[in-house]
Amino acid sequence: MNRTRLNALPILASLLVVSACMTVDPAAERANVMASLAERTGSVADPVLPREGETLSEAGAVSLALTNNHRLLARLNEAGLARADQVMASRPVNPVVEVVTLPGDGHGRVWDIDLGASLLGIAATPWRAAAAQDRYEEQQAETVLATLDFVAETRRAWVAAVAARQRLDLQQRIRDAAAASLVVAEEIRAAGNAPLVELERERIFAQQAELDYLEAEHAALQARLDLGRQLGSPVSADQLPVRLEPGEAPLHGLDVQAALSASLPLASARSSVEAAAGEAGLENWASLLEHVELGGVFEREDGDWSRGWMLEFALPVFDAGSARRAAAQLRAEQAIHQHAALAYEILNAVESAQAVAGLAERRVMHIQDEALPTSERLMDATMRQYNAMQVSVFDLMAAVQMRSRTGQAYVEALADWHRARIALDQIRAGGSPAMVAVGDVRDTAPTRGEGGH
Repeated sequence: MNRTRLNALPILASLLVVSACMTVDPAAERANVMASLAERTGSVADPVLPREGETLSEAGAVSLALTNNHRLLARLNEAGLARADQVMASRPVNPVVEVVTLPGDGHGRVWDIDLGASLLGIAATPWRAAAAQDRYEEQQAETVLATLDFVAETRRAWVAAVAARQRLDLQQRIRDAAAASLVVAEEIRAAGNAPLVELERERIFAQQAELDYLEAEHAALQARLDLGRQLGSPVSADQLPVRLEPGEAPLHGLDVQAALSASLPLASARSSVEAAAGEAGLENWASLLEHVELGGVFEREDGDWSRGWMLEFALPVFDAGSARRAAAQLRAEQAIHQHAALAYEILNAVESAQAVAGLAERRVMHIQDEALPTSERLMDATMRQYNAMQVSVFDLMAAVQMRSRTGQAYVEALADWHRARIALDQIRAGGSPAMVAVGDVRDTAPTRGEGGH
């Protein structure tokens, strides 16, 4: 018996033409991600290191990291993989051809040619393509989000490295002042003009200053290594600015609605909801029609042809697909709840980021307007009294250390201010607010290809 199973050829031909137009261009997908990043943050990839005598700026660090960090470059390939998944899911299931030939009874060979394809694999292609488009948009948003968050992390690493270098310089001044005070105390003690307790006090101060300096030195090294890991290239202390600069303008608050509209986590969650809903609708049919084949039967025997139709399907005796339909519906509901929870968490995180920014700004202003001028006045007054022999050298060294400690507090406040600025910019550009578990949204995706995939 010769049989050929023929499907709906016009539908198959039209789907073949449409699917043939869909291609995967990894370079174009990466370019789309970088273009979206540039539109949101103004950051572009630039592999140029600072020349000799120049320092690495914050924007320069971001440009260098976008080019050199191989983990980021690997993450960018997710955009191309998402496109490939979309293309594969948007194409009909390939037909299956089976050819069997047997010796005839003196009348030539007998040929049996079967051509068949899943009815659902063809008919459900538009629905699968729509769900695949939603998944693609979800993954695109997540890839841009990961890149945007990487930019913010690089900016924070740069701030930490510069602040650590500035703290090290201040700690070196404190150490030098403590060492000088100890030398003076030893000379005064040797001359018999000071009790032993004064000498021991200065020795303890000097030893503690040395320990603090070693800790600051290690922190500066670690901060540079962290920055180098982000950049994908080592960075030396001389390539960093010597100090953090205060902001030129006050930190601006966030427009909550604009932040929600720009939010990439929410965009990804919306695509996940739409994809899960589409997949749930498709599952209602897929659980029943997944194994249905419809085709034509052509038989040639003794040179004569006959034709007919065939229908093949699985009897839902043991499994009617109710569990699959329920699971798909639960995933859709899960995605909806995840989206609602994420929206609230982002609102909460926006409020928290604004509060942190406000506190950081008030701290900087207080130290600038109050603490620093006070420490300078104390230093000037102590110096005048020392010159007039009204206070001891120990009092002078204590004033120097106090001024240095105030400088350290100022560096910490500036670092907090810059981190708050970066956090606000990150949210404003659509990035992940702090304390929001963005990755939870992806847990709603199905773990295997169902419904005709």
